[in-house]
Amino acid sequence: MYLQYLIPFFLLEDTDIEKIIKSAKFYIDDLIGSIEEVRGEVTLWKQFWKSQLDKPKTAIEALTHASEFYPNIKELLKIICVIPVTTCTAERIFSSLRQTKTYLRSTIGEDRLNGLMLLNIHRDIKITPEEVIEEFNEKHPRKLQLQYM
Repeated sequence: MYLQYLIPFFLLEDTDIEKIIKSAKFYIDDLIGSIEEVRGEVTLWKQFWKSQLDKPKTAIEALTHASEFYPNIKELLKIICVIPVTTCTAERIFSSLRQTKTYLRSTIGEDRLNGLMLLNIHRDIKITPEEVIEEFNEKHPRKLQLQYM
């Protein structure tokens, strides 16, 4: 990914603009105008920073300098700011799944395993005991109804 070269600190005299454009094509739906307009903006952006002494070192700092004159540069810098640096969240979920499956594989069925994984992945959703009892009562009617505590 060559979008990091839009950060002025890394944008050197010999930086190949075509590599930046190739990366920008991946996000063309998020940009304004054609790829030729993006190419023009990148060229002007590079020219602007060539003469500056104090160059931003991060995408967030560069974003503050991207005026409305560079709408595509601004959008690409926003994209750089939100792209995850690692895949640890996805890896953590798969690791959690592997641990849960290893421990419980022989003792539970697939439906319960899926339910446990959903609970593990979506820990931020709060479920009250009353909701669980109500759901259980609806699915499994009995002569003696469970009451809320």
